[in-house]
This record gives sequence, C-alpha cells and structure tokens, in this order.
Amino acid sequence: MRVVEVEGDEGRRYLLLTAWDEARVEFVNSVTGRPVLLEFRMPWAFQNFRAFTDPETEAYYTGGEYPWNHALAKEHRKALAYCSEVGLALRLGGTWFRVERGCLRLRLLWPP
Repeated sequence: MRVVEVEGDEGRRYLLLTAWDEARVEFVNSVTGRPVLLEFRMPWAFQNFRAFTDPETEAYYTGGEYPWNHALAKEHRKALAYCSEVGLALRLGGTWFRVERGCLRLRLLWPP
C-alpha cells in the first residue's frame, strides 16, 4: 500500500493507494492556452511520468531542446507541488482535488 499526503488550501488529506493506482494532473497552460495532462505512477516514488499536450506547449516547457517525455521518464520524487493561477485538477486513484490560484502539494509517506 501507499500513503500519500495531499495539502492544499482546504487543509491536508491522507490517501491509502496501491502501487497500481494512477495519478494525473490536468491544467491549461496560461501562455499557450492549451491543455496539459501529466500522468504518473507510484510504485516506489512518484515516477513513470508522461506528458500529453500540443507541440507548441511542449516547446514552451523545453525550449524545443529535448523530448519532454524522455526527460520526465527519469524523474523519481517523494514530493511534488503543482501550482496554478488559472486552476488545476489532480486525481490520485479515484479521488479528485481541484485548486484555483493556489497549490497542491503531495508527499509519499509510505513506503519511506
């Protein structure tokens, strides 16, 4: 099992998830106005990241210098923070969190 702490404007919540539960973050890039979807898994850390968006928005994040998903695939983190002025939605397992003009912070508490 996985224990994830989610902290946002509405306080803290703790979720019990499996290593197979999916996670996703959805938002609109405020510069390009295009949607971005980030997906990841939690087998030992927040990892196996993949991004889905249009080529212009990907170039905004990478400067057109490297393949975004290749770089994201190397990431392994125990904590994440997503912030947005426009709004974002985060799904962990079957639970949705939403925030506008604020941040959501995630910490993988178990496994340590």
